[in-house]
Amino acid sequence: MTTCYQATQQGLGTLATLWNHGDTFDCGGGCFWMAGNAFHTAVDCLYRLKLNDSYNFGQEAIAYFEKKVPDQSDPTKWGTQYGFWVDDYGWWGIALITAYFSADTLQYDAVLKQKLGQYAINCWTALHANWDNSALNWQVNGKPVSITGGIPNTAQDLELAGRNCVTNECFWRLSELLAVAFGSQYLDPNTNESNFFAQARDQNVLFTGNNLVWQRFLGLPPSPDPNWAWLGDQGLFSVCSFFNSERPGNGFDQGTAGNLIKAVLSSNLVKGVLHEDLAPVDQYRLDYACGKGTFMRSIASMNDYRHGEFPSVPGPYDTILLASARSIWANQLAGGVFPYYWAKEAPEPTDWGYSDQVVKTVLHAAGLCAVAGTVPWQSKEVIG
Repeated sequence: MTTCYQATQQGLGTLATLWNHGDTFDCGGGCFWMAGNAFHTAVDCLYRLKLNDSYNFGQEAIAYFEKKVPDQSDPTKWGTQYGFWVDDYGWWGIALITAYFSADTLQYDAVLKQKLGQYAINCWTALHANWDNSALNWQVNGKPVSITGGIPNTAQDLELAGRNCVTNECFWRLSELLAVAFGSQYLDPNTNESNFFAQARDQNVLFTGNNLVWQRFLGLPPSPDPNWAWLGDQGLFSVCSFFNSERPGNGFDQGTAGNLIKAVLSSNLVKGVLHEDLAPVDQYRLDYACGKGTFMRSIASMNDYRHGEFPSVPGPYDTILLASARSIWANQLAGGVFPYYWAKEAPEPTDWGYSDQVVKTVLHAAGLCAVAGTVPWQSKEVIG
């Protein structure tokens, strides 16, 4: 009999092996941002388990980040300097500031904690520098749409380029977290993401007919075929809205978050377990494979908040976190690696376009987000 706490410990150990001191992600393509996401997962697990970072994730992540982004003197140049997509710095920034907040529990020294905070600020600066106040003009069903502001994910002419949702959600969330840590200057009124998204909502291009957030605004070129609603967007948008409610936010608040999560749980469950089809753009399938994990990590943070508010009442997302965690645990692959299809509802994909080690690390980290989300509130529940 294994408890949720024990499963999270074991899953973290497997992640450390797969991470391999960060060397696993010393590769091209999406490896840079995938490394940041894996680091975020590790920090979240350690904090939830109330363990120090005996694996040395923090030092290794900083060493990896400095290797990939060696010039920290002027982050405003990062958008084109290193060839990474701009949203990569959003993922890294959120991971770094999360580690900063968790530094005492993880027993990081003052030097490491200072670097975590400063590098998170540098990531914010890189994103902030790429804010684009020009107007986006297009038509949907013959009706004109016009939206100003936002951050494009790359200046290159690539499929999925442009002002997509995830880049702007990452900046929104990073701004919220840095404001808590270092002050309201990180809520720059000239780069207000809730205003950016409110324009899309008010022109009916933000939400699908099922009340999910589009991967990019409806009909906005260049669009993949088809536009789709990615679970990573649902998680990020809901957590941004939830913690946006303590200040003016154009109507994006805890109610918005609750309705969005309800919409996901109405459309993306198989056997009571979170499910997502593979992304419709083959080149980026592994990038989007973290979607379920991002969603679970996001709702776990909101679940934590509700547990803190009402200690004697079950959290609103206890059930989906535990059900998915149990299914992930029951269907783990060789070596304790977590699968892509958590309910074993389809055969595991075999061609992801990356090395086997990278694939395993990305998929395992995604599943571990759900398993870790059961801790500490359901630590003693049997997972399998």
